[in-house]
Amino acid sequence: MTHVRHALLLLLAFVLQTTWVHLLAIADLRPDLILVVLVQIALRTQQTEATLLGFGVGLLQDLYMPADLGLRALAGSLVGFAVSQGRTGVVADSFQVQLAFLCGAALVHDLICYLGSSGISLLSAPTYWLAQGFGQGLYTIVLGAAVAMALQVRRSFLNPSQPEP
Repeated sequence: MTHVRHALLLLLAFVLQTTWVHLLAIADLRPDLILVVLVQIALRTQQTEATLLGFGVGLLQDLYMPADLGLRALAGSLVGFAVSQGRTGVVADSFQVQLAFLCGAALVHDLICYLGSSGISLLSAPTYWLAQGFGQGLYTIVLGAAVAMALQVRRSFLNPSQPEP
């Protein structure tokens, strides 16, 4: 049942990303809701599920904008696997850990997308990544921080007897 819930959360994030996020644009930078949800799921699930969900939502993004078909599927599956694999040995419920994983995931995801994009030359991809990727990554991290705080508040209301990590 949790697999279906995770897939539906990513589908909701995809719908919001493609229809509503343009209203949140600041200086042509938009947060990546799909990445925020994918990282939150990958921090709580096994590598196989996180990889498959990252691939699935990336493929959905690629089908929506097929200019670089397969690129977002690759980036999503790599990020899902890396975050899920990297969470072993750390306290994934910690707010700081969640932000660190989201920061790394945003930067790596954008770098993969810029390097593989057919609209950006390979030599100008790092410059574009520094100019656009850091701003968009920072915006995604701020949004992810709000989501992580909301999840912690929700968790504390549902389980008031358990202390905060």
